[in-house]
Amino acid sequence: MKILLCGDIDSGKTTLIRRLVADMGAAPRGYITVRMPEVGGVSKVYLYDIANPPERVEDAAVIMAISDTGTEKHPELLDTLGVRYLTDIPAGSVVVLDEIGSLETASPEFQKAVMRILSGDYTVLAAVKAANTGFLRTVRRHPDCELYIITPDNRDALYAQLKEEYNI
Repeated sequence: MKILLCGDIDSGKTTLIRRLVADMGAAPRGYITVRMPEVGGVSKVYLYDIANPPERVEDAAVIMAISDTGTEKHPELLDTLGVRYLTDIPAGSVVVLDEIGSLETASPEFQKAVMRILSGDYTVLAAVKAANTGFLRTVRRHPDCELYIITPDNRDALYAQLKEEYNI
């Protein structure tokens, strides 16, 4: 089972993944990205290992800082930390990829790690940004994955559908 959830910001991708993982009762591997609300005019996006979450999200690595004056991006952290979070995962594990977005365009090692997971012997739950980049198109078209479009209007029904479809 490899589920890709594609939708806009705040459509419920991460929430649905968390609900499904909780229902599976498995200890997931992979990574989480969290965008924290604006503080002092800056909103930060953090990356952390889902298997070893920090006590506070603010203790995780900042991969992006967004402000009125621009965006500071750190794709190199995906190529180091992100790749580490996707390495040495035992076959058959539940792997969470939350989120695969446009920052990955500048992270070739991370792209390889994601494609290895998507092609491997894993149960995958991934949130995929609806942006139009070559890498995101490749992910959404991966032959081993099922793509589901999630919206605020269908997210509860999609949860029920996925639970039934995959016997979760």
